[in-house]
Amino acid sequence: MGVRLAHWDGNMFEKPIVLGIFSQQVGSGVTLQQLFSNYGNNTGNMLFSESLLRGVSGATRGHLGFSEADIEERDCIILAAANWLNPGMDFAGLAARLEKTKLPVIAVGLGAQSPLDQSMPVLKEGTKRLISLISDRSASVSVRGAFSGEVLEHYGVKNVAVTGCPSLLLAGKSAPKLRTYNPADQQAISVGATRHGFHGTDSFQLYIYRQAAKQNLELILQSELADMYFSLRRLNNVDILSKSTELLTKTYGIDEKRLHQYLCNKAKVFFDLDEWISHMTQRSLYVGTRLHGAVAALLAGTPATLIAHDSRTLEVAECLHIPYVRSSDINTQTDCDFRKLHRSECLRNFEEGYRQYLKGFLDFFATVKLKVSLRA
Repeated sequence: MGVRLAHWDGNMFEKPIVLGIFSQQVGSGVTLQQLFSNYGNNTGNMLFSESLLRGVSGATRGHLGFSEADIEERDCIILAAANWLNPGMDFAGLAARLEKTKLPVIAVGLGAQSPLDQSMPVLKEGTKRLISLISDRSASVSVRGAFSGEVLEHYGVKNVAVTGCPSLLLAGKSAPKLRTYNPADQQAISVGATRHGFHGTDSFQLYIYRQAAKQNLELILQSELADMYFSLRRLNNVDILSKSTELLTKTYGIDEKRLHQYLCNKAKVFFDLDEWISHMTQRSLYVGTRLHGAVAALLAGTPATLIAHDSRTLEVAECLHIPYVRSSDINTQTDCDFRKLHRSECLRNFEEGYRQYLKGFLDFFATVKLKVSLRA
């Protein structure tokens, strides 16, 4: 304890470094597996990292595997955190690297991973070591929701600010202006569900994937590596193609020919943030279980409904005032009419909610002595 004040004189930080995952231009010669890994196996990660890089004055980009040279000229470290309060993750390595720096460490958007019942996650020792260090070296710790704050308090961290995820800060000084939803434009609906790599998923997520395919709706991919090979038409590797096809015919419940046709034509993945948001300006509605799929749509002015399927999505939807439905309220025994999941009454509260959200973040940034430069 006590390291925080040893390297902080009360002045605003001038040269912060943001450790996170950022938008990239995809070059030739990079395998999809390498590209996927560069994004932490989820393209949604770039939204909250980019929000801090673009919104904090003087910030430069860095990586969680930073070297001493990377931080040599920096005066503080910003962690673009996510669902790190997770029983399946151990941050001992990051904690050790940060301890050696002796720099102030500011975590933004730290969140807990738990089922919808919000049971207390059992954190590994390395993660507890990290959150203790963060608490000690910063005046406040930003969390993405009230439950995440409760988890930190359970583990002895008291200097907590409930801010929500920083990704919506990409909107700037005012809330995105959302277009009026036209329910007649069903084919302009984009859908998102949750799977990772070449793994399977639970029955609810399978329902969303299968409904998207059945209705031939656009699917926004974020962490579904197997599907991305089709979306990007990287089909030259016979072994990967065979492995992907075997998994995905079961996932989508369709035959091989229909699978190839659907994913090649309707599945989209973006490695450039501005391209993603630009694409979403052409869509009428986003519905899905992916938080950053919903945020990308809202930033584009497109109405969105987040399907809250765990504690993470529920608390962030509530904190950011994103329209949502609980997965338990969707009848998976019948076809899904995604149009009926549009929540116009919730969108009316979004602009006022954004003002509250922005004020909370500005107060947090002032507390931790970060200068902010948001677009008008």
